[in-house]
Amino acid sequence: MLTLLLALPLAAAQSVDSITAERVHLGDGRVLDNATVTIQAGKIVSVTPGGSPTVTGAQLTPGLVDAYTFLGVGAQTVEHSREVTAGHRIAATVRLDDPAFRRAVSDGVTTAYISPDSLNVIGGLGAIAKTAGGRPADLFADAGSAGRVIADAAGLRIVIGVDAFYDNRTPRGQFTDSSHARRPNTRMGSVWEVRNAFYHALDYREARKAGAPANADLDALLAAIDGTVPVRMLARRHHDAQTALRLQEEFGWKHLILEEVTETYLIRDLLASSGVQVVTGPAFDVRGRAIARGPSLADLRTWADPPPICCEHLHEENPYFEHADESYGRVELSPALRDLFLSAVPRSGMAATGFAVGRMQDAQSSTPALAALLSAAGVPV
Repeated sequence: MLTLLLALPLAAAQSVDSITAERVHLGDGRVLDNATVTIQAGKIVSVTPGGSPTVTGAQLTPGLVDAYTFLGVGAQTVEHSREVTAGHRIAATVRLDDPAFRRAVSDGVTTAYISPDSLNVIGGLGAIAKTAGGRPADLFADAGSAGRVIADAAGLRIVIGVDAFYDNRTPRGQFTDSSHARRPNTRMGSVWEVRNAFYHALDYREARKAGAPANADLDALLAAIDGTVPVRMLARRHHDAQTALRLQEEFGWKHLILEEVTETYLIRDLLASSGVQVVTGPAFDVRGRAIARGPSLADLRTWADPPPICCEHLHEENPYFEHADESYGRVELSPALRDLFLSAVPRSGMAATGFAVGRMQDAQSSTPALAALLSAAGVPV
């Protein structure tokens, strides 16, 4: 059975006015037979029964929204000289033509929240992006194949877990120019950084009234206090989540979202009564399985003995090792394997560290039933 995923950026780029399918899933559980979806200026304006199917046997579904990703985010997006970089916008440094965006589209994800990395206590402002419809840097890439930012201040990233301090060392005995010879070295130190930054922001509000110059970091913190920007706090362990709730009460954050929340099924009733929202996943069930999926055996064999990659053919569509290059007598890479090679440097240590390090150390009591347990208790997941 053929399924079509309705990717709005692509539909807009192709000037599609309507699509008719034998079955249309509305996204709320309802399903219409032989329905037509009408699009204007890249937006769905109506879904009506009737019409002749555009593609026989097709089913049409809405695009998926990924509420927490590191799409196009690498370790070089983090400023290591200080722990509070609240004014940094990940939209300014994210690699929008990263192969991860194309993989997201192929999996049906059309919209994603892109988070700053986890190495700073307050890492900056996350972005919401469409996974297609943007302008790629590759001259040979298809038009509209890159990601496209639609909101560049969609959440303030705060980390009180191990990610922000696991590799830090005290200055004594370290080179003074080392970015890691610094505090915090503990959870207590991370929470102090949060409280110190927000109290500075409150003082800054009064100073601005007296004519003090603007400060992008402090403006971002005030936006979080005022509720114009949600606070998105990484809190895997249950006591970290409890700390987040205490900080919310102290500073009056109007909109708090907890991310990953690995152990919070242990305090699910407390979360339900607080009204806080959570974003879980990617799912994993043991401490060592810190990422959703690692390289396959076929991937490892290909990396060990890679076929040649040639210039302008990179953008062509080829199935896995089915297209023989007659001029060289070798096979060319498929787009999927090509993407793996193009992202080889990030995979070898330049990628965002949040899933690679922090999850392995903070996943003491994880369970694949996390989302179900929270939802059953009344926590918005």
